[in-house]
Amino acid sequence: MLAAAGVFAVGLALSWSFATVTIQENALARDIDATKASIASEQARNGQLQASLAEKKGTDYVIEKAKQLGWVWPWEALIAVQRNPNSRDANAAQVERPSRLMRWIAVFLGAK
Repeated sequence: MLAAAGVFAVGLALSWSFATVTIQENALARDIDATKASIASEQARNGQLQASLAEKKGTDYVIEKAKQLGWVWPWEALIAVQRNPNSRDANAAQVERPSRLMRWIAVFLGAK
């Protein structure tokens, strides 16, 4: 009888241990599923943001936004000027030019 009670107690302890592990495993599985759903949601949001960015980089969006803000009348055309990639070289050469004050003095007093 004492041996049966001991076996029963050991069996209860083992079943309690396995139940605890199973409960923790189920909780982790729910957390994993929630995290995967969150990742999928953020990836979908990222795709929407990328599509929005691509749309906003387009000239049609810029033209429509300018018309909405009143910068361009509906019958006017918007012209975009593309910068020269070598414009930094031109800015570097600007340092060698005379100062703005000297150029104004030259305009009013003439070149000496």
